[in-house]
Amino acid sequence: MENIQTLPTVPRIGYENASPSFDANARPLLTVNQGEHFWLDARSLLTGGLFEETGEYEKLSIPVTGPVAVRGVSPGDAIRVDVHEIRIANRGAMVTLPGRGGFTRGLGRAGHVVEIVDDQVVFSDGITIPIRPMVGKIGVAPVGAGPNSSTVGIHGGNMDCKDVTAGAAVVISAQVAEAMLYAGDLHAAQGDGECSLTAVEVEGSVRLSCTVVPREASPDSGIKRPVVLSGGSVITMGDGETLDEAARLALDDMLEMLQADRKWSRERTAMLLSAAADVSVSQLVNARVSAKVTLASRYFSVEPFSLDASDTMNVQVSDV
Repeated sequence: MENIQTLPTVPRIGYENASPSFDANARPLLTVNQGEHFWLDARSLLTGGLFEETGEYEKLSIPVTGPVAVRGVSPGDAIRVDVHEIRIANRGAMVTLPGRGGFTRGLGRAGHVVEIVDDQVVFSDGITIPIRPMVGKIGVAPVGAGPNSSTVGIHGGNMDCKDVTAGAAVVISAQVAEAMLYAGDLHAAQGDGECSLTAVEVEGSVRLSCTVVPREASPDSGIKRPVVLSGGSVITMGDGETLDEAARLALDDMLEMLQADRKWSRERTAMLLSAAADVSVSQLVNARVSAKVTLASRYFSVEPFSLDASDTMNVQVSDV
């Protein structure tokens, strides 16, 4: 298999440049032109070997890698971050912790290491899970103090949206000049909700590019929170202290986008969403939870944020 290091024309930031926060004041580790591809390496629970040396999993964290400055980006610009390729390691890990998770009865402290063989997570003897690698954390630095990398908000962050796969794109409103993009927290597989606290956390690398979305390609309603474009669908993201709050924000954003496109009343637009859109959970285990609304792009007369995302490859498993 071609190794990442054999792609000298694509700049790369190693995971030793990890950050615990989305910090606007950090020195850019890389400055790229719009549309230029770059690699970000991502740490995981297994990075550094502490996972298998200690059962104190609370001390482990999954930071993001960055920042990457993107030339020509101004605050308020909608930037499209295309995910061109994801490469993951052949081992992953999961944990549960007391007081965490989405279950009525609490979970204990436990860790589990899995192998990834033939595009399957070998969860236990006789039980495998197909891999569907994704990027758990992706976002831009907001103005002011940088939020923790496990936080989700208008800047993106720890959305844990399983639809952010190779071939997908995330549209985010830039908060500061040059965007200051971060990403990390790769998962080999995750269910909606990430209900036990973690997905199959893996080291790896993701190849990205960033482009400012022209005003004429943006919805008339603008963009308040991140929007994911994946698998022929438009996905609005909401976050909040409760799932109700998160879902309502995601619904509001989808309604405003579709209404601006179709020029319908709010009531008629809401009816279409009730018949054709799916409201679901991205993650329900962090301090701020995230929900999503998914609608096939064919329901828009003009697909929002439509830009050519060329040179997208399938996921690869390697010994990164």
